[in-house]
Amino acid sequence: MPCNIKNPANYQLGDLESHVHGMYDHFESKYGFKKAPTMVFDSDPGNQPKVLGKTAYYDPQSLEIHIYVDGRHPKDVLRSIAHELIHHHQNMEGRLDTSGYSGPGYYLENDSLKEVEHEAMLDGNATMREYEDTVKYKEKDKMSLKEWKNNELNRQLLKKFGILKENKKPDFLDLDKDGDKDESMADAANASKGEDKEDLEESTSGRHSDADRRQGKDREYADRLREADGEEEEEEVVEEGELPDALKKYQNKNKKDSESDDDDSDKKDEEPKQQSLQEAIRKIARAKKVFLNGKRIK
Repeated sequence: MPCNIKNPANYQLGDLESHVHGMYDHFESKYGFKKAPTMVFDSDPGNQPKVLGKTAYYDPQSLEIHIYVDGRHPKDVLRSIAHELIHHHQNMEGRLDTSGYSGPGYYLENDSLKEVEHEAMLDGNATMREYEDTVKYKEKDKMSLKEWKNNELNRQLLKKFGILKENKKPDFLDLDKDGDKDESMADAANASKGEDKEDLEESTSGRHSDADRRQGKDREYADRLREADGEEEEEEVVEEGELPDALKKYQNKNKKDSESDDDDSDKKDEEPKQQSLQEAIRKIARAKKVFLNGKRIK
């Protein structure tokens, strides 16, 4: 049911009137008023300059909500109406018929009136905020065809002249960091693995090359040592029960020396014998191939 509006103050309602009806409808749908109140816009020039002057009041007998509108912001007027609508709701439920003191300062003296006043302050502000946000959401979602066309035209013109630059969101993450954001993540991951494998192969190949170079240098050094001694590598085949040639020479030489004078040979040939034995061992060690019964033993 709609509410009635009286305007003895000749207040310029303007857009406020539609919000008075709209907010009342919101309260009525939430609280279900049995009867509609009457909104009365009053003027009291003597009350206006008072800091703690009157702003509004509710008359439970006439079901009128009186609002003082002198010099007030329209939203503040709505706030006073919301407060008094809760008193109207309380009156419809028979909760305003309280006894006791109701003069100046009743909020501190009368606990019953304090309770209903406290309810009006809380629920009035909360319900008004519900109405306010409902209106704002509707205005946000509402756009005329003309407004949409104008916005779209402006956006296209800004893009054409390079003023508006829209950043295209990439479809894929640039996993391999090559700058190609259109490349799928699976392909980027495979490419990254391939690069890692190539790096590993190059590193391994480098290590093998270093090892080969070191082995080549070692062989070259050994060859130079053998050339310095003036000895050529020889291949010697030794049958079972026989000795290498170097040891045979040493054995024969040792036998001849033993036939000479024992006293002189013990003193004179001791050092040559030792040298001959060492030389024979060196020749065997330098021999590259020695076979025994067709089997290579070195």
